[in-house]
Amino acid sequence: MYFSRIRIRPDVRDLHLLVSGNGYGAHQLLWKLFPGDEKRSFIFREEVAREQMPFHKGVKGEPVFYLVSGSQPISDHPIFAVESKTYAPKLANGECLAFRLRANPTIARKEEGKKNSSRHDVVMDAQYHLLREIAADMSISTLGDKSKIKKNIIEAWLQIGNSPLIEERLQGIIAANDRYAEVPITSLKPFELLDWALKAQMDKALETWFAGKCERLGCAMVRDDLKRRLKFQAEGYQWHALPRKGKDAGFSSVDFEGEIEVMDAELFTKALFDGIGPAKGFGCGLTSSFPQK
Repeated sequence: MYFSRIRIRPDVRDLHLLVSGNGYGAHQLLWKLFPGDEKRSFIFREEVAREQMPFHKGVKGEPVFYLVSGSQPISDHPIFAVESKTYAPKLANGECLAFRLRANPTIARKEEGKKNSSRHDVVMDAQYHLLREIAADMSISTLGDKSKIKKNIIEAWLQIGNSPLIEERLQGIIAANDRYAEVPITSLKPFELLDWALKAQMDKALETWFAGKCERLGCAMVRDDLKRRLKFQAEGYQWHALPRKGKDAGFSSVDFEGEIEVMDAELFTKALFDGIGPAKGFGCGLTSSFPQK
C-alpha cells in the first residue's frame, strides 16, 4: 500500500478554483494518477494546504489531497505534484491512536412497503425524528420536512406559552450529553432550547454511529481518566449536492477526530486500507492516525 500527498503544481494553481470542495471532480482527476486501474483503487481526503503545511506559500484555499492506494500513483502528472511513501502500519492490540476521519455517516432502515432498506443521513434522521416526537407531544402536525416541523413547533410554543413537559424533555436531552454541561438550560428561550437539543441529539447520533463502526472495525473509543468523557468530537457537518445525479442527490460529510484503542490490529489495519463508511469516491473514509504519547 502507498500513502501519498498530492498538491497542485505551481504553474497550474488556478485549477484549485475548480477542484477545491468538488469531491466528484477531484475524484475524476485523482484517478488519472492511476492510468492502469479500471476500478478505483484509492481512497482520499481533501484538506486546506495552508492548514496542513505551516510554511506553505501557495494561494489561499488551495487544496492538498491525501491518498491511500494499492498501487503507487504516477509522479509525472502535468497537474499534480505527487509525494508517495510505502504505507505498512504495524499496529498492536491495546495501542492508543489519535485519529482523524472525514466520513459520510448514514444509517440503513427498512421502510414499510419497500423491499430493500433505505439509507438515511444520520444527522438529519436523528433531528427529524426528535422534531416529529416533540410536535406529536404538542398535538401539532408532524408532516413536512425538518424546517417546516421546527417552524410549527416554535410558532405553537409561542402561542401556547410555557410548556413544562416539553422544556423538561429538551433540557434532559441537553443535560444527558456531557459536552453541553456548561449550557444554561434553565434560562434559554424556547427556540434556543430547541436548537441546543437538536445539536445534542446530532452529537449523540454521530457518537453512536462511530461507536458502531469501531466495534466492527477492530477498535474502541477511549475515555479520559479525569471526567470519563469520550476523547471524541464530530464537527464540520456539510451537505454536498450532486446535481448530475438528480435534483435532490447528494451526500453529507462530517469530520471526526479523537482517540481510539486498537482491539484487533489486523481488522483495524484493513479499515485503514479500505476506508470507513460510504461515499469513498467523494473524499470520505480515509482515516489518518498516529500513536498517542
